[in-house]
Amino acid sequence: MESKPPIKSLRRVLQNIHQVGFRIRKIQPDVESMNKAAFIRVLKNLKKIEDRRDFMQSEIGMDVTAYEDLFFNVIEDMFKLMFSKEQLALIQMYLYQLQPDKEWDGTIMLEKNKKEFKVNFKTPEDVWNVLKEIGK
Repeated sequence: MESKPPIKSLRRVLQNIHQVGFRIRKIQPDVESMNKAAFIRVLKNLKKIEDRRDFMQSEIGMDVTAYEDLFFNVIEDMFKLMFSKEQLALIQMYLYQLQPDKEWDGTIMLEKNKKEFKVNFKTPEDVWNVLKEIGK
């Protein structure tokens, strides 16, 4: 059985629900949005991997660091291809050093044009925004 294209199926369903005229078209997301979404997914997954490794070490007594290090090296090498040394240092700081808690409010100080300013650095999206800001 041949399936209908998604847009035609969507159009049919909407016409059955709403008796109004409309136009449906596909819009391809821009490259920047796709890159941002991929970056955020990567950072979230890397954080999950770190948390899982810590759990396995403390609760089960299994150290998988040697096994996972090869994967992390590949990912970090890919980051090196895409980001400057300054940007890479911020990514590593976010992943491996900073943990939001009572002592850290989720912000960092950046310097641009000899002026310091405070920026949010608590989420992967915050990290993306900071990297874009210093990349200008």
